[in-house]
Amino acid sequence: MGTPSIYGSFSFVTELDCAWATMDIRIFYTNHSEGIDLDKIEMVGGNLAGDNVSSYFNTDYIFDLIRDEIAEADYHWTDHGDAA
Repeated sequence: MGTPSIYGSFSFVTELDCAWATMDIRIFYTNHSEGIDLDKIEMVGGNLAGDNVSSYFNTDYIFDLIRDEIAEADYHWTDHGDAA
């Protein structure tokens, strides 16, 4: 569960529920020492499969999902360059 390292480019699939639809999306992001960059959001399946639909979503909520994904990451302190 989670990403294998704290820094780098990652993606994960999640399901979004709203009053009128449930949709699967893949969130692409980059985590680096200066913060998190949202690279893009793609639909998984359906007519919009593979399309970048980033502009249709509340980015505050998407960043919350990314932070949750990072918080659940399985990594060791050596994975991101820290030295003892």
